[in-house]
Amino acid sequence: MEYYRRNLLVLWMATFLAAASYQQVIPFLSLFLSELGVTDSLTLWANIVFASHYASAIFFQPFWGRIADRVGRKPMMIRAGICLGLIYMLMSFATQAWHVALCRLLNGALTGFIPSATSLCATNTPKQYAARYVASLQTANAAGTIIGPAMGGVMAELFGFRGALKASGFTVLGCTLLVLLFVSEKNRVSIRRRSSMWQDALQTVRSPLLFTVMLTVAFTAFGTSAVQPILALYLNNMGQGGPKWLSGVVFSLPGVAFVLTAALWTRLGEKRGFGKLIPFGLIWAGVFSTALSFAPNALWFALLYFLMGAFIAILRPSASALIALKVAGDQQGMAYGMQQSAFMLGGLLGPLFVAAVGFTGQRWVFAWVGLGLLAGAYLLKRWISRWDKLEPETLRQVAVTQD
Repeated sequence: MEYYRRNLLVLWMATFLAAASYQQVIPFLSLFLSELGVTDSLTLWANIVFASHYASAIFFQPFWGRIADRVGRKPMMIRAGICLGLIYMLMSFATQAWHVALCRLLNGALTGFIPSATSLCATNTPKQYAARYVASLQTANAAGTIIGPAMGGVMAELFGFRGALKASGFTVLGCTLLVLLFVSEKNRVSIRRRSSMWQDALQTVRSPLLFTVMLTVAFTAFGTSAVQPILALYLNNMGQGGPKWLSGVVFSLPGVAFVLTAALWTRLGEKRGFGKLIPFGLIWAGVFSTALSFAPNALWFALLYFLMGAFIAILRPSASALIALKVAGDQQGMAYGMQQSAFMLGGLLGPLFVAAVGFTGQRWVFAWVGLGLLAGAYLLKRWISRWDKLEPETLRQVAVTQD
């Protein structure tokens, strides 16, 4: 078997298991804090814990990317996997809320397992197969994201939160061992950076198109990360202490919605224009987020949360399609890099926003997030009007597999 085919098999499995392990942990952090004895300031600590990962990742992920360009993607993948596995294990021994926050901060600063896997696959696969192989890894990531929360819920029910964290740590370390033994990196591409991050940021702000793309991605992360810190707590209160697996299943619904609807939204964007589709997605995501505050039971909450996820699924594929269509080829690497930073920034601002409005009560947090998404729709519609008239007919050429 050719080395790049073996790489795909191993990286697919490693990506799936790493994504599932990550999502096994995320839905239950707020309940874990409650188990540690956090009561009066639970909402505040939950948002701090969720935001910590994004705060450090914004600054450290570009740094590790530059190191990978020099020493190779496989060493960075092994480094990230070891760090991630040990962080999960360390978190299982936490006794204070700040212990969990510190582990999450280290998680954002020291990891990057899945991006490293994608980069390694892209740079060590023949060009005629590269896009297909990278798309396959994205499928593995999406599948792990969907199944992870349900697996985590079952494990938390059976072994408790600490047991689930240990299991996630062992799983990631196992994935790292697979990479060490069976993945080959024969092509270590050295990429010469032609601009600084500060110059990239200035170019992004000055370009109406790029700034629109960055705002779109930031609101994508905002809409998903803002409600995550309190989701398990809210469902637990709604169900009067229902089973832990319920939170995991509901937590995975936006991922299911993305898999089911992303291709449909992309085809619609090809016909109608992605500039028109983005505000549409934000409006309806805002409407369904607001409706979550009025859900009478967990079943209605799950349905509305799924619909919210279906409309948020419009945003990131549309942003990626706009970069592919409208950004010059020699600038696309910079654009996609800034897109990732914008996503992390939105993920950071979401929990901080919820912490600021948390005094109104958990129930109304969803309405506040909905208002934020509606405000984003208005802002982006105004911004898109600066360039939407110039949108070319080549929008029809976007491939469904762009994102």
